[in-house]
Amino acid sequence: MEFSPLPWHRPWLARSHDMVSSHHHAWLVVGRAGDGAGQAAASLAALLLCLNPKDQTACGECPSCRWLAGDVHPDFRRLLPDSGDGETVKLPIIKIDVVREALDFMQLSAAGSPGRVLLVDPATALARESANALLKALEEPPPNTRWLLVTSQAERLLPTIRSRALRMTLPRPTPEEAITWMRAQGVASADIDALLLRTRGEPLTAVALANSGRASAHEAFVRDLLRPGQFPTLHWGAWVEAGGKNEKRERFTDLLQWLADWTSDWSRARANLLPMVYRDQSEALTQLAAKLPLSEALRYHRALLRKRYLPDTTLSARLQCESLLLDYRALFSR
Repeated sequence: MEFSPLPWHRPWLARSHDMVSSHHHAWLVVGRAGDGAGQAAASLAALLLCLNPKDQTACGECPSCRWLAGDVHPDFRRLLPDSGDGETVKLPIIKIDVVREALDFMQLSAAGSPGRVLLVDPATALARESANALLKALEEPPPNTRWLLVTSQAERLLPTIRSRALRMTLPRPTPEEAITWMRAQGVASADIDALLLRTRGEPLTAVALANSGRASAHEAFVRDLLRPGQFPTLHWGAWVEAGGKNEKRERFTDLLQWLADWTSDWSRARANLLPMVYRDQSEALTQLAAKLPLSEALRYHRALLRKRYLPDTTLSARLQCESLLLDYRALFSR
């Protein structure tokens, strides 16, 4: 886990520490995962627990910071979703037994004066019963505790949870900040603009795409999308299947995101708006969109979004992928 703040989060971190340490107990940290929302919340947790903060960041040297680095801090707990075994595409959830264990942990007396901190990342992964259990704790929190809930979509949380947590919105990096940071991560300067464009300006997502080796697959996928009548459905199903257990899910998720971005830009092209992601394919998108009734395009896009948040847990990633891509081909054969 990385507890150092990203460059574009440092001013936010200083302001947020002052608010969190002296005001409410529960906070929604709202921002895109690809901009580093989880890392921002982790850096805030580290600062809250640090015994010797420097320049409004955790010092990295005190016992508390060393415990965090070793994942053995007695006053910190982080809840992450369980994504299953990778054979099927399951909705990543934070299960009730994990939440109950964390709530018992928060009831204990803190080992240090800063108190205890619970980080939930992302809070939208809480199962219904998990969210209800957390809600009860937020209504009557133990003394000297801080609760940090990370989300990119606050509206998907229970209204009662939103009402009991104060909201902090994370700033997005400027293009200059994103480019400078990506260069420092070793991404070739010639590739940065294209990677940021394909990932909606999210630098962490862009670096992950560059390091995964899937950038070339992304470009090949786009070329195939331009030929819907000859789209090689089985090829892309095999590509998803070729990954290891965890990589299958990542490949399926990537493919869904690429396809959702593509169909979103369809609608923008249809409305004579500049595409958000596939700007270099603006003319081709306009031509494709003209061949489809808008209602059909929007219906398919909504189906993709449903699949992102409610995948079929009974089917393999490959079968789900091939089904979606067959539907894509069928749109242009009617």
